[in-house]
Amino acid sequence: MTDLAPYEQTWIDILDELRNCPGIKVHNEYREIDPDIEDAETSLDVISRATGMPLAASFRDCHFRFEYLGSAWESAEGQDHFIAGEFCLEALENAVLHQRPLELWADLTPEQERLQPELRGIDGTPEWGTGHLAALRVQPGVAQPEIWFDNTNDHYYRLDLDYRGYLDALRVTKGTFGWQYLFTESSLRGDASTARRLRTMLELFPTWFPDHDYDPFRRRLDLALKRR
Repeated sequence: MTDLAPYEQTWIDILDELRNCPGIKVHNEYREIDPDIEDAETSLDVISRATGMPLAASFRDCHFRFEYLGSAWESAEGQDHFIAGEFCLEALENAVLHQRPLELWADLTPEQERLQPELRGIDGTPEWGTGHLAALRVQPGVAQPEIWFDNTNDHYYRLDLDYRGYLDALRVTKGTFGWQYLFTESSLRGDASTARRLRTMLELFPTWFPDHDYDPFRRRLDLALKRR
């Protein structure tokens, strides 16, 4: 078995948190290491030379070699509230260099026409099939690439998160559907289902996963519910 780097082991711990939580039923999970991905320094140098992006030091701190890393889950039977989520990550080198450019939108607007060829998916929902996708924007000369979120309804948002920030937030939310809206300028006043899911997450997770800090997410939900 391949020895895991410390950061990689923290993600295995996240999968185990979900698997061992009595309130959650895990449908599927992914934890396969890609033997072709090397250490952070080597892998990020390959990405930087191929894309012209001088990736920031924070990328080294969150480097992982998983070909696929994720979980699809929902609340277990007998729970008072229903909640579900999914995430599926892949090694940054594979996402940026070996992924075909995304085809997210038809009848492109000028902004979409500029944006779409530069996006590479970093997190998706293959098991549940919601079509939600987070993507990193490849732009030469950029040290901290933008992260974008698409919800399949021609609604797309630049997130108030960098790559490391996205991974850190994902560890707390466990991929609860709709969590990314908390890091957009979108209002949730008219989206009762997403607001309900996020309220449920913030009600249940502090008990289920007490080692994580949920206060920043509560503040962002309050702001999103007040935003017009």
